Parts: sequence; structure tokens; C-alpha cells
Amino acid sequence: MVNIKSFQRTVQVVSTLAAFMCFSSLAQASQYTQTARLVNERLSYMKDVAGYKTEQHLPIEDLTQEKKVLDQSLSEAESFGLNSETLKPFIVTQMNVAKAIQYRYRADWLSSPESNWKPQDLAEVRLKISSLNTELLKNIAVELKKNHNNAPHGCSYMWPVQHPQLKEADKKALCEALNKIKLRKQ
Repeated sequence: MVNIKSFQRTVQVVSTLAAFMCFSSLAQASQYTQTARLVNERLSYMKDVAGYKTEQHLPIEDLTQEKKVLDQSLSEAESFGLNSETLKPFIVTQMNVAKAIQYRYRADWLSSPESNWKPQDLAEVRLKISSLNTELLKNIAVELKKNHNNAPHGCSYMWPVQHPQLKEADKKALCEALNKIKLRKQ
């Protein structure tokens, strides 16, 4: 025979724990809104990058530039207290997603060229992206410090990251790599 009071108490405890976990995840996810905004803003420059490279007949993949970005990011990460080994997959994923977006633009332009639009100068765009990258790394470090080196559970904080050439798989890859970043051990 089931004790009704015991059953009610169990349901109450389980409900309270579920609510706490839900609110905790939402609070943590909302703290990462700035991170998502910065990722989104960084991706917003990919049309200009693709357009410039197309106009200048440059390849999308630029391994020299990618190495420069990776090295600079890892150096900055260390100065912000991030573990560069856990950050590296995120930086590589960001660059891979950025290239995928650029390739998608190029593919679209083969059948539907853009008219009345001119890309920004690549050197200027790269400066803006670099500045955003620095801000993004600082923000990640601040969030991890606030959350005792714990990334959010799940990827709900990434929903604001929207781009016409961004696929769900790209978002998932970014989120998974981002959630693995840790602070450097003191």
C-alpha cells in the first residue's frame, strides 16, 4: 500500500528540484547572451569577407591568416585566464563556420549575383573581427569566472545567433566547442 503523504512529499521534492534546475539553466543561459551576440556580430561580417575575396579572386581558405588568428586568440586567451587547449577547438570551429558561410555566399552568387552592394575592404573587416574576437574571449573568461568555470548546460543561449547562411549544424558545433572552454588552472 502506498503512503499518500510520502508520495505527495516525493512529488513535491522532485518538482522543486526540477524547477530549480530549470531556473538555474535559464539564468546561466541568459548570462551567455552577450557571448551569443558577439558570435552573431562576428558572423555578420562574413558576407563582406566572401564578397571581397570574390571580387579579388582570392580563395576562401587562407591558412596563413587562420594561423595568425589562432595564434593571436590563444595568446589573448592566456592573458584573460582561459585554458588555450580548451579554447583552440572553439577558434577552429569559428573559422570553419566562417568559411562555410563564405562558400555558401559564393555558391548563391553563381546563380544570383548581388547588385547594388559592395563589400567592405578586407583589411578593415579583419580589424573589426579581431576586435570582436578579443571582446568575445574576454566575455567568455568573465562568464566562466562568474559561473565557477562551468559552461551552460545545453545550447539554448545560442538561439539569438542567426545568419542567413548559418546552418543548425554550424550552431551546434559552435555551441559544443564553446561549452568545453575552461579557465586556466592557477
